[in-house]
Amino acid sequence: MIDMDKDTPAAPTSTEEDQAATFRMFMADIQQKLEAGEKRLQIPNGTLSNLHREPDYIMVIKIIATLEPTVNDLIAGGLSKGGGLGGVPNKITFAPVADFAADRLQLSGRAGKLELAYRLGMLDNEDVAFAGAVSAIRNRYAHNITNASRRLIDLVREAKKNDANLARKLFYGDNMDFEGMPNGFAKVMLAWSFSRFLESAELRLHVPKGDFLGGLLGLAGRDEDEAV
Repeated sequence: MIDMDKDTPAAPTSTEEDQAATFRMFMADIQQKLEAGEKRLQIPNGTLSNLHREPDYIMVIKIIATLEPTVNDLIAGGLSKGGGLGGVPNKITFAPVADFAADRLQLSGRAGKLELAYRLGMLDNEDVAFAGAVSAIRNRYAHNITNASRRLIDLVREAKKNDANLARKLFYGDNMDFEGMPNGFAKVMLAWSFSRFLESAELRLHVPKGDFLGGLLGLAGRDEDEAV
Protein backbone atom coordinates (compact mmCIF):
# COMPACT_ATOMS: atom_id res chain seq x y z
CA MET A 1 0.00 0.00 0.00
CA ILE A 2 1.29 3.44 -0.92
CA ASP A 3 1.70 5.82 1.93
CA MET A 4 0.07 8.98 0.51
CA ASP A 5 1.30 11.09 3.38
CA LYS A 6 4.88 10.12 2.55
CA ASP A 7 4.87 10.14 -1.25
CA THR A 8 2.47 12.99 -2.04
CA PRO A 9 3.83 16.54 -1.70
CA ALA A 10 1.89 18.60 0.78
CA ALA A 11 -0.50 21.07 -0.78
CA PRO A 12 0.68 24.66 -0.40
CA THR A 13 -0.96 26.51 2.42
CA SER A 14 -3.00 29.63 1.83
CA THR A 15 -0.18 31.65 3.39
CA GLU A 16 2.34 30.21 0.92
CA GLU A 17 -0.02 30.91 -1.97
CA ASP A 18 -0.51 34.48 -0.80
CA GLN A 19 3.24 34.98 -0.52
CA ALA A 20 3.78 33.57 -4.02
CA ALA A 21 1.09 35.85 -5.44
CA THR A 22 2.61 38.86 -3.69
CA PHE A 23 6.05 38.02 -5.08
CA ARG A 24 4.64 37.69 -8.61
CA MET A 25 3.05 41.12 -8.29
CA PHE A 26 6.33 42.50 -6.96
CA MET A 27 8.24 41.13 -9.95
CA ALA A 28 5.59 42.35 -12.40
CA ASP A 29 5.86 45.86 -10.95
CA ILE A 30 9.65 45.82 -11.38
CA GLN A 31 9.32 44.63 -14.96
CA GLN A 32 6.74 47.28 -15.80
CA LYS A 33 8.98 50.08 -14.57
CA LEU A 34 12.03 48.70 -16.36
CA GLU A 35 10.05 48.36 -19.59
CA ALA A 36 9.03 52.01 -19.25
CA GLY A 37 12.74 52.86 -19.05
CA GLU A 38 13.40 50.84 -22.20
CA LYS A 39 10.67 52.74 -24.02
CA ARG A 40 11.97 56.15 -22.96
CA LEU A 41 15.54 55.31 -23.97
CA GLN A 42 14.32 53.64 -27.19
CA ILE A 43 16.23 50.42 -26.59
CA PRO A 44 15.06 46.88 -27.48
CA ASN A 45 12.52 45.15 -25.27
CA GLY A 46 14.19 42.86 -22.76
CA THR A 47 17.37 44.91 -22.50
CA LEU A 48 16.46 45.89 -18.93
CA SER A 49 13.30 44.02 -18.01
CA ASN A 50 15.12 40.73 -17.24
CA LEU A 51 18.07 42.26 -15.44
CA HIS A 52 18.01 39.88 -12.48
CA ARG A 53 18.59 36.97 -14.88
CA GLU A 54 21.71 38.52 -16.40
CA PRO A 55 25.21 37.57 -15.24
CA ASP A 56 26.02 39.71 -12.21
CA TYR A 57 28.71 41.75 -13.95
CA ILE A 58 26.48 42.46 -16.96
CA MET A 59 23.59 43.45 -14.71
CA VAL A 60 25.64 46.11 -12.93
CA ILE A 61 27.14 47.42 -16.18
CA LYS A 62 23.68 47.71 -17.76
CA ILE A 63 22.38 49.65 -14.76
CA ILE A 64 25.24 52.14 -14.95
CA ALA A 65 24.87 52.41 -18.73
CA THR A 66 21.21 53.33 -18.17
CA LEU A 67 21.84 55.69 -15.26
CA GLU A 68 24.19 57.87 -17.32
CA PRO A 69 21.75 58.85 -20.12
CA THR A 70 18.88 59.07 -17.63
CA VAL A 71 20.77 61.56 -15.47
CA ASN A 72 21.75 63.47 -18.63
CA ASP A 73 18.04 63.75 -19.48
CA LEU A 74 17.28 64.94 -15.96
CA ILE A 75 19.92 67.66 -16.15
CA ALA A 76 18.64 68.85 -19.51
CA GLY A 77 15.08 68.74 -18.21
CA GLY A 78 15.98 70.67 -15.07
CA LEU A 79 17.73 73.37 -17.05
CA SER A 80 14.84 73.73 -19.50
CA LYS A 81 12.19 74.07 -16.78
CA GLY A 82 13.79 76.83 -14.74
CA GLY A 83 12.25 79.77 -16.64
CA GLY A 84 15.36 81.17 -18.28
CA LEU A 85 17.44 84.29 -17.77
CA GLY A 86 15.79 87.54 -18.77
CA GLY A 87 12.85 85.69 -20.30
CA VAL A 88 15.02 83.54 -22.56
CA PRO A 89 14.10 79.86 -22.20
CA ASN A 90 16.75 77.77 -20.51
CA LYS A 91 16.55 75.12 -23.21
CA ILE A 92 18.09 77.68 -25.54
CA THR A 93 20.43 79.57 -23.21
CA PHE A 94 21.75 76.56 -21.31
CA ALA A 95 21.79 73.85 -23.96
CA PRO A 96 25.63 74.03 -24.02
CA VAL A 97 25.64 73.48 -20.25
CA ALA A 98 23.61 70.29 -20.63
CA ASP A 99 25.94 69.12 -23.39
CA PHE A 100 28.99 69.91 -21.26
CA ALA A 101 27.54 67.98 -18.31
CA ALA A 102 26.77 64.97 -20.50
CA ASP A 103 30.21 64.89 -22.11
CA ARG A 104 32.59 66.06 -19.38
CA LEU A 105 31.21 65.44 -15.89
CA GLN A 106 31.65 62.18 -14.02
CA LEU A 107 28.51 60.46 -12.78
CA SER A 108 29.43 60.65 -9.09
CA GLY A 109 31.47 63.10 -7.04
CA ARG A 110 31.02 66.53 -5.53
CA ALA A 111 30.82 68.21 -8.95
CA GLY A 112 29.36 65.28 -10.87
CA LYS A 113 26.17 64.72 -12.82
CA LEU A 114 24.25 63.32 -9.86
CA GLU A 115 25.03 66.37 -7.76
CA LEU A 116 23.99 68.74 -10.54
CA ALA A 117 20.72 66.85 -11.10
CA TYR A 118 20.09 67.02 -7.35
CA ARG A 119 20.76 70.76 -7.25
CA LEU A 120 18.32 71.20 -10.13
CA GLY A 121 15.64 69.42 -8.11
CA MET A 122 15.53 66.46 -10.48
CA LEU A 123 16.83 63.84 -8.02
CA ASP A 124 16.39 63.45 -4.28
CA ASN A 125 18.93 62.28 -1.72
CA GLU A 126 17.90 58.62 -1.93
CA ASP A 127 18.18 58.62 -5.73
CA VAL A 128 21.69 60.07 -5.56
CA ALA A 129 22.73 57.66 -2.82
CA PHE A 130 21.49 54.67 -4.82
CA ALA A 131 23.28 55.70 -8.01
CA GLY A 132 26.49 56.39 -6.09
CA ALA A 133 26.35 52.99 -4.38
CA VAL A 134 25.84 51.17 -7.69
CA SER A 135 28.76 53.14 -9.14
CA ALA A 136 30.96 51.90 -6.28
CA ILE A 137 30.00 48.28 -7.06
CA ARG A 138 30.61 48.88 -10.77
CA ASN A 139 34.12 50.12 -9.98
CA ARG A 140 34.92 46.85 -8.23
CA TYR A 141 33.93 44.97 -11.36
CA ALA A 142 35.43 47.35 -13.90
CA HIS A 143 38.80 47.99 -12.26
CA ASN A 144 39.75 44.38 -11.57
CA ILE A 145 39.21 41.74 -14.25
CA THR A 146 39.42 38.98 -11.64
CA ASN A 147 36.13 40.25 -10.21
CA ALA A 148 34.21 39.82 -13.48
CA SER A 149 33.00 36.33 -12.59
CA ARG A 150 32.29 37.03 -8.92
CA ARG A 151 28.85 37.18 -7.38
CA LEU A 152 27.17 40.51 -6.76
CA ILE A 153 26.51 39.76 -3.10
CA ASP A 154 30.21 39.06 -2.44
CA LEU A 155 31.30 42.41 -3.90
CA VAL A 156 28.53 44.18 -2.00
CA ARG A 157 29.73 42.65 1.27
CA GLU A 158 33.26 43.80 0.53
CA ALA A 159 32.10 47.31 -0.37
CA LYS A 160 30.13 47.52 2.87
CA LYS A 161 33.38 47.26 4.82
CA ASN A 162 34.24 50.73 3.47
CA ASP A 163 30.71 52.11 3.75
CA ALA A 164 28.56 51.01 6.67
CA ASN A 165 25.50 52.65 5.07
CA LEU A 166 25.82 50.81 1.76
CA ALA A 167 22.68 48.72 2.34
CA ARG A 168 20.54 51.80 2.98
CA LYS A 169 21.92 53.42 -0.16
CA LEU A 170 21.40 50.41 -2.42
CA PHE A 171 17.90 49.67 -1.17
CA TYR A 172 16.41 53.13 -0.71
CA GLY A 173 16.64 53.37 3.03
CA ASP A 174 16.06 49.71 3.90
CA ASN A 175 18.99 48.52 5.99
CA MET A 176 18.93 44.93 4.77
CA ASP A 177 21.28 42.33 6.21
CA PHE A 178 23.74 41.13 3.56
CA GLU A 179 25.07 38.29 5.71
CA GLY A 180 23.40 35.10 4.59
CA MET A 181 21.46 36.87 1.82
CA PRO A 182 21.14 34.64 -1.29
CA ASN A 183 22.76 36.14 -4.35
CA GLY A 184 19.61 35.76 -6.41
CA PHE A 185 17.60 37.73 -3.87
CA ALA A 186 20.24 40.48 -3.83
CA LYS A 187 19.92 40.77 -7.62
CA VAL A 188 16.12 40.99 -7.45
CA MET A 189 16.36 43.72 -4.82
CA LEU A 190 18.92 45.63 -6.90
CA ALA A 191 16.54 45.43 -9.88
CA TRP A 192 13.78 46.79 -7.63
CA SER A 193 15.92 49.73 -6.50
CA PHE A 194 16.88 50.47 -10.09
CA SER A 195 13.23 50.36 -11.19
CA ARG A 196 12.44 52.82 -8.42
CA PHE A 197 15.17 55.17 -9.64
CA LEU A 198 13.78 55.04 -13.19
CA GLU A 199 10.25 55.65 -11.93
CA SER A 200 11.43 58.68 -9.96
CA ALA A 201 13.20 60.01 -13.06
CA GLU A 202 10.10 59.52 -15.22
CA LEU A 203 7.97 61.51 -12.78
CA ARG A 204 10.43 64.38 -12.59
CA LEU A 205 10.88 64.54 -16.34
CA HIS A 206 7.15 65.15 -16.69
CA VAL A 207 6.64 67.54 -13.75
CA PRO A 208 7.86 71.15 -13.96
CA LYS A 209 10.82 71.25 -11.61
CA GLY A 210 14.28 72.63 -11.58
CA ASP A 211 16.16 75.70 -10.48
CA PHE A 212 19.01 76.43 -12.85
CA LEU A 213 20.70 78.92 -10.53
CA GLY A 214 20.38 76.54 -7.59
CA GLY A 215 21.85 73.79 -9.70
CA LEU A 216 24.77 75.63 -11.24
CA LEU A 217 25.70 77.78 -8.28
CA GLY A 218 24.92 75.05 -5.76
CA LEU A 219 27.83 72.98 -6.98
CA ALA A 220 30.22 75.78 -6.07
CA GLY A 221 28.66 76.12 -2.61
CA ARG A 222 28.82 72.42 -1.74
CA ASP A 223 31.84 72.88 0.53
CA GLU A 224 30.06 75.60 2.50
CA ASP A 225 26.98 73.39 2.94
CA GLU A 226 29.05 70.55 4.36
CA ALA A 227 30.89 72.89 6.71
CA VAL A 228 27.67 74.07 8.38
